[in-house]
Amino acid sequence: MTGSGEISKKIINYLYISICKTMKHVPFSGRHWLEQIMMGPAQYVLEEYRDRLEFASKKPVDICRTFLEFLHVEGFLNVDDYRLEESGEKILVEVKRDNCVYRDYCMRATVEDLLFYCARVGTFQTVLQNVLGTYYSASIKVDAKGICHGKLFPDAAPKEEIVSREGHVLKVAGRRAVLLPQELYAYLMMSVRDHAPHALRHVLYDAGYRTGLGLARKTMNLYSDKEECLRLLMEVIKNDGLGSTELVSLNPSRGRARIRCYDSFQVAISSEYGHLYRAPQVTCDLLRGVFAAYLSVLFEKEIICEEMSCQSIGGNYCEFLALPLPDNLAEKGEASGRKN
Repeated sequence: MTGSGEISKKIINYLYISICKTMKHVPFSGRHWLEQIMMGPAQYVLEEYRDRLEFASKKPVDICRTFLEFLHVEGFLNVDDYRLEESGEKILVEVKRDNCVYRDYCMRATVEDLLFYCARVGTFQTVLQNVLGTYYSASIKVDAKGICHGKLFPDAAPKEEIVSREGHVLKVAGRRAVLLPQELYAYLMMSVRDHAPHALRHVLYDAGYRTGLGLARKTMNLYSDKEECLRLLMEVIKNDGLGSTELVSLNPSRGRARIRCYDSFQVAISSEYGHLYRAPQVTCDLLRGVFAAYLSVLFEKEIICEEMSCQSIGGNYCEFLALPLPDNLAEKGEASGRKN
């Protein structure tokens, strides 16, 4: 391998690291967009070298091998470093991390807690989609011995990004969204407090619940795995600037979950503009409503959500406990505690 080849590979790794560092600070960036970035280069390679790439077999694993062999001939990688095999409809990919072209990117993304997507499986996704017309999803895990285990499997269609932009219009779950400064939101809530203080908790909870329902239903259509779906929804909360959430526990069979939120926007409003309620108390009623709606959709039963501790009254974080609505309340139609 020539020296110029090695420096080229390093530059590619540095480019991916730079992209991931930038995406960490870009509003609404996420795994979907990183996946598109990782799939893109292979598309250009296929277009540029289509006359030199002969896919004699239509077996997915053979298609991936053919593309690896092409990159091997071009001096980009060593095809013998990779192991590919079929497992039903899945394609399993193994490579020792130290032998991977993208090792530096992978290692630094992990150490620096950057958003990560395997460039190699992204390549295979593109090639399979182009040759077979079938979209493949992918996952990657690294074991204790430093072996990367990739998995590709047919999927109905590419996952959509929950937050997207069409021209100048911002959309969340396909519906138009707007960005409001915290000050405007604070004054809206203060106006409700001044004119109808008794309704404030209900207004916040109900608004959060109604908003969360549509978003959760849209997301469940894309992600059938409940925990994956919930984590994506929590990422949307972070991208929307509402707070940084953590799923502490999830028990779908019992319909229970515990969620923490750090730096809730409602806590920030209390700190700057004073408490919305007459006496200091847990503050994040809008987030309670959002979480209740998310989990009601995921668990397919009415869920209530209570805030157990809050940063606005000295907690280290805001913690929410979600559990099924008691039968006696469900029979009265009190959906997810929205009449609190």
